[in-house]
Amino acid sequence: MDRAEEAAGHDVVISTAPKGAVDGLATAAWRPSTVVFDVVYDPWPTALAEAAQRAGCTIVNGLDMLHAQGVLQFQLFTGLPAPAEAMRSALVAARQAQ
Repeated sequence: MDRAEEAAGHDVVISTAPKGAVDGLATAAWRPSTVVFDVVYDPWPTALAEAAQRAGCTIVNGLDMLHAQGVLQFQLFTGLPAPAEAMRSALVAARQAQ
């Protein structure tokens, strides 16, 4: 963690740290071309995601990962195609209701 700010200079940054653990990266010098995947989805946006987005980075959030996991689990459990769009809508609505 003592070198975490170096991440801001890379093409892709994937944060799997628990919420609040990398809030210090909000002051990092982000490159606009960096893609930041922050797996945290509650609270959202995280300080990391907000700072990177302000710098122009592309942000991928944990809801995207949670959705992909749910779609695959549905297919594995049922053997049927998952209603992916309905699942995404339900996920977004549940998040907004919080």
